[in-house]
Amino acid sequence: MKPVLFIADLHLSDDTPDLTALLLQFLNRHAADAAALYILGDLFDAWTGDDDDSRTAAETAAALHAFSRHAPVYFIAGNRDFLLGRRYAEKAGIALLPETHILHAFGRRILLTHGDEMCTDDVSYLRYRRIMRNQTVQKILLSLPFCIRKKIAAKLRAASRRKKQSAAAYAVSDVTESGVQAALNRFPQVQDIIHGHTHRPARHEHIFRGKTVVRHVLQDWRDGKGGYLSLDAAGNITAHALPE
Repeated sequence: MKPVLFIADLHLSDDTPDLTALLLQFLNRHAADAAALYILGDLFDAWTGDDDDSRTAAETAAALHAFSRHAPVYFIAGNRDFLLGRRYAEKAGIALLPETHILHAFGRRILLTHGDEMCTDDVSYLRYRRIMRNQTVQKILLSLPFCIRKKIAAKLRAASRRKKQSAAAYAVSDVTESGVQAALNRFPQVQDIIHGHTHRPARHEHIFRGKTVVRHVLQDWRDGKGGYLSLDAAGNITAHALPE
C-alpha cells in the first residue's frame, strides 16, 4: 500500500527559487507512489491573500494541482499562511483542514497540526496568534489593498527575525510539555502527533495517562534542502531528507 506523506515549513517565496524547485522535484517523484500528502503549514514564507500574483504562488499551485490528480493533498495553515483561502485552494487542488485534524490511517490515530499552539511559554506570540486568527481581523486585513498587505507582512517578518536572534525568545518558541498535554487532553485517543513550526526536527516521547505518545517534528526547508515524514502500511513513521 502507498504511504502517506507529510511536509511543513517550506517558507516558499520568489527569493528562494531553490526551495520551489525542490518542492517540484519532490512532487514529481512521489506523485505516483503516495496515498496522500499533508502540508502542515508555512508552505509560503508570507501569504497575504489569494490574489497573490507571484511566480512562486503560480508554480506551486500548478505543481500541487498536478499531484492532486494522483493523490489528495490536504493543507493546515501555519503562522505565515493562515490567510490562504478557498480561491487558492481550488487553484492548487488542495483541501483545507482546520487547525487540528485527526488522521486515521494504517491502524494509527495521529494528531496533525502546525504546532504553534503548543508553544505555551511564548505568551506574546500566542496573544498575536489569537488576534490574527480572528475572522473579523482577517476580513479587515483582506479588505486592504494588496500592496499594503505586503508591507504589513514584511514588517511582521522583520520583527520575527529580530525576535529569533534573542536567546530567550528562541527558548520560549519551542513546544512545551504543558502544550502537548493540553493537546492530548483534547484528543486523548491519539497515538502520535505530527507538526512543524519549531524548525527543530526530532522525535519525542510523552507519557499521557500511562501510555506513550510519540511527537514527530517535521524538518524545515532551507538552503536548497528539506525533508518529509512518511507513514507506511505497517504504521511506521519515518523521516526522510531532501533532496533524495
